[in-house]
Amino acid sequence: MSRPTPENLKAWGASLREIDSSALVQEEGLKVRWYLGDSSTELYCWVHADGRPDHLQLVFARVSVEWGEKKGLTTGTFQAGGSMAGGRYDPYLLSVGKEVDREVCEAALTLLKASTIDPGLVKPLVDGLVRVLGS
Repeated sequence: MSRPTPENLKAWGASLREIDSSALVQEEGLKVRWYLGDSSTELYCWVHADGRPDHLQLVFARVSVEWGEKKGLTTGTFQAGGSMAGGRYDPYLLSVGKEVDREVCEAALTLLKASTIDPGLVKPLVDGLVRVLGS
C-alpha cells in the first residue's frame, strides 16, 4: 500500500456518509448498509435484524479491511489485472492476504476513528484492528 497521510485518512473517514443501499444485492436475513466517502472510500456493513454486525468491509486507497463473525479480520490489496466479472473495481482484483497487514490496519483505524458512523456499528472491526495492533 502506498500509505496515505494521516490527514488524508482522517479526511476520508470524516467524509463517509450513508448512501441508500436499496440498489445493492441483499443477503438473506441481512441488511446491507453502505457508506461512501472521498477518494473512493467505502464501508459496507451487513447487519442482522437486531442491528448486530455480521460482516464489515472497508475499502480505501486500493486496500481493504474486512471483519466477519466467522472469519475474523482480514486485509487485502488491489492488484493490477482485469476483472473477470467486470466488477466495480475493474481493472483491479482484490487479493486477500494470508497475513493481516499491520500498516493497513493502522491506516484503517485512523480512518474509522475520524468517521461519524455509529461506533456500535463498526465496533467489531475497530476491536479487531486494536487487537492486531496491540499484539
